[in-house]
Amino acid sequence: MSKTRITHGELKNKLRTGITRFYFEKVNGSLRPAYGTTKTDEIPFDQRPSGEGTPISGITPFFDIQKETWRSVSERSQVWEG
Repeated sequence: MSKTRITHGELKNKLRTGITRFYFEKVNGSLRPAYGTTKTDEIPFDQRPSGEGTPISGITPFFDIQKETWRSVSERSQVWEG
């Protein structure tokens, strides 16, 4: 399987359009695979953001489709699509 390194800006754009398969480097150096999105239509109604929160700088949040909860990846971590 081929992985292509992408920026967090590119990841955020992909997450907005639908479910995206990507990998990110964890603090311990291992790669974590993820299927995520920020597209509201793909997120269960009870998990959708209310719009009342304050964005946190330095992270890329996403809804993890497999774990069915919100997760985030540090913008210091490398990210790959694939």
